[in-house]
Amino acid sequence: MSASPSGAAPPRLWAITPPVGTPEVDAVDAWSPALGDVGLWLRTPGDAPDAVIERCAAVLARARTRGVPVVLGAAAADLEAAADAVARHALAGVVLRGDPDATALRDARARLGPDAWIGRSIHGPAVDHDVCAFSVLAPIFAPHTAKPSPSVALGLAALTRVAAAPGARVVALGGIDAESAVACVAAGAWGLAGIRSFFGDVRRIAEDVAALRGALPTAKHGPTSP
Repeated sequence: MSASPSGAAPPRLWAITPPVGTPEVDAVDAWSPALGDVGLWLRTPGDAPDAVIERCAAVLARARTRGVPVVLGAAAADLEAAADAVARHALAGVVLRGDPDATALRDARARLGPDAWIGRSIHGPAVDHDVCAFSVLAPIFAPHTAKPSPSVALGLAALTRVAAAPGARVVALGGIDAESAVACVAAGAWGLAGIRSFFGDVRRIAEDVAALRGALPTAKHGPTSP
């Protein structure tokens, strides 16, 4: 059964799996009562789709029991394998990394079908917002989670410019916490994503996720369906 009902809007909060190690499955339980607003994004930079699924198998299973929709992060070059993994594991869709162009997004739509959520990672101005369900802009601020190659924070002004594009549904990522979440939403973010807030200290996850959820009501809405 598809985890993304036809025409349903994607979640506005995205929990991204840590880049290394086994994601903590108990973290999923701590997202309550915001579970209806949270989606799980399985991501391992540089790994093929099956390797991502294998590493995240336990947290994927827990997400299923909690009714959390799951998407798979993948490179456009791995789209065929990603589409196969989405079908085999009844995932809700994919997030294509590396600023994919409209051709890659349309190819993903053709392969995954009309009900799947097609997201993309972007790192600057983008067009073709009508081709995808959401665009994840990063990093807005310096990331809390260490990365192999440091990147320059884009800042709120860049977020505002990207979010102002017609039909844009922008998810802010990078250094997002309770305080910066409010600023991102005020700058035009439709949604918020992170790693540490969802997979950090289990004693703080519920508080952190609640703060992100509380920042969302004033977010600008994009189209109502992918």
